[in-house]
Amino acid sequence: MLLRVLVRSADAAQGVVFVAMFPLTFLANTFVATRDLPAGLRAIAEWNPLSAVVAAVRQLWGNPAGLTGDVAWPLAHPVGVALGWCAAILLVTVPLAVRGYRARAGR
Repeated sequence: MLLRVLVRSADAAQGVVFVAMFPLTFLANTFVATRDLPAGLRAIAEWNPLSAVVAAVRQLWGNPAGLTGDVAWPLAHPVGVALGWCAAILLVTVPLAVRGYRARAGR
């Protein structure tokens, strides 16, 4: 909803989502286990919200690949962290979307 208030067309919304999600996808544990990444990228990937979602889905489906041994706190508790990220994103975007909608509808 917030994205629709901020941009004028569906094509613009698609472009914004692509620009945001493309780097997040490749800086996460989506394709490569975080233990196989260099130290700088590993720190980013371990705290990436998408990494928590991917790890949570893997854990819930019984395939906790790469989540054994010494992992960062978000990857040690992926389901709670993924739900926390969802709640945090909603807490930020819903009030902004309502405010933007009211401003746009008031014109």
